[in-house]
Amino acid sequence: MKYYLSLLSCLLLTLCWAQEEKNGLDQYARQMDTVQTLQSNFVEEKHLSLLNQPIQSQGTFIFDKKIQSLRWQYQQPFETGFLIEKNNVYRLQGQEKKPVSNAMGRMFISEMVVWLTLDFDKLKKDYSITLNGKEISFVPQSKEHKIIKKITIKLDEKDDRVVTQVKMEEPSGDFILWKFNHTQINPKLPAEAF
Repeated sequence: MKYYLSLLSCLLLTLCWAQEEKNGLDQYARQMDTVQTLQSNFVEEKHLSLLNQPIQSQGTFIFDKKIQSLRWQYQQPFETGFLIEKNNVYRLQGQEKKPVSNAMGRMFISEMVVWLTLDFDKLKKDYSITLNGKEISFVPQSKEHKIIKKITIKLDEKDDRVVTQVKMEEPSGDFILWKFNHTQINPKLPAEAF
């Protein structure tokens, strides 16, 4: 009987924790629904096992949910990046933008929109999602996933809508770390931003 009570207690605790986590993700999704535009600076660090020091880049990004546009602009060490305008992807080289029209570009658009809007219903199809305080982890459900081992998003202590850091780990142990700063929620973006 003691064994069954212990087992029942563990099951109830697990169900309560799972429900609390689901409620936490649902609450976070509702908070993210209030974000219509975003603007931030970022530092990108590529940590590769072959190198002693990470490769570092800096830039800015802006996002407008309503018109489904994103500009990810590297400013150092080179001016490059990409631009998504609704159903189109462009590669940025300095001031020049070149269309990317292949299947990879279309896949990139749909994946970025899912991540930027944090569409948990779609993400749950491919990832196990765990909320732990101010950290959300995404682990691919498929064991055959060759690119991503885990993605960890850290949220700001004061405003959950602000992502301060994203870490994307590869199965090899290499990882990319994005650190975001000077993030603005719902700023008025100039028309020429995209």
